[in-house]
Amino acid sequence: MPAIANAEFFQTVLESLHVAIYAVDRNGKIFFWNDGAERVAGYLRQEVMGRVLADNLLGESVDDGGETSPVATAIRDGKRVDAQISLRHKSGHRVPVQVSAFPIRDAHGTIIGAAQSMEEFVAVADWDRRQSKLASYGCLDDASGVLNHGMMQSHLRETLGTFAEHPVPFSILCIEIDGLAKLQARDGPGIVSTVLQVVGQTLENSLRPTDFLGRWRENQFLAILMECNGDEIGRGAERLRKMVGSSKIEWWGDRVPVTVSLGGTAVKTGDTEEGLVRRAETALLESAQQGGNCVVVRLE
Repeated sequence: MPAIANAEFFQTVLESLHVAIYAVDRNGKIFFWNDGAERVAGYLRQEVMGRVLADNLLGESVDDGGETSPVATAIRDGKRVDAQISLRHKSGHRVPVQVSAFPIRDAHGTIIGAAQSMEEFVAVADWDRRQSKLASYGCLDDASGVLNHGMMQSHLRETLGTFAEHPVPFSILCIEIDGLAKLQARDGPGIVSTVLQVVGQTLENSLRPTDFLGRWRENQFLAILMECNGDEIGRGAERLRKMVGSSKIEWWGDRVPVTVSLGGTAVKTGDTEEGLVRRAETALLESAQQGGNCVVVRLE
């Protein structure tokens, strides 16, 4: 056997893996960050080495929006932790990932740190290919990168037609970015495209592959949630609200908070496209009138 089984060799292999892996010491300080982690989180090695996860670098959160740290749990409990979480990409948007964290022990069995692997729910390469194709067909909104208004109208019309023949429930959400006009007046028009991109990508990454999201109006998105009834839409909308609220936008050295208001409704027999959207927009108006950053659902 070649004499290659040494620490330097294995470190080189781990650093080059496409699978995202990083490791921390017992105090949560990052000491290993491979190529895969750079790809998934957007941070280069030199940007994270020595950083402490307690600084909320990745903004890890579970489905209910609560903060979590699988590596910290692995260190505390001394056993492997598998979880589905959302992390905050360097560019600010949220990325859903499947993670496995496990404790690192020394020769005496003492826990000295933890390592974590991260895998995106949707492969980045596949997503990029799909986006490139849709862009070439003129289906994407230039500012936000999600489906444009025309494509969302087509999907809504098609979904309503299918519901008329096969009454599988679905719901829609009108999602408005709070205070976008004020942000533009304060920071200039350049910030608008940044906000639209971060919010659009966060929303799209937080939805299921069977759902649809697109730009609907100047500061609004529309989401079609498949197989989602009136009892479920509120929970889904609340999750999206929390995901956007935990995203991050950096603008000239400042962190710009961003929130959304959501109005939702579920399809009913006899609904038209106009009537369905009108109910969701009425709910959205109520959400904005309550001060924004909240969810209102109207089923009638």
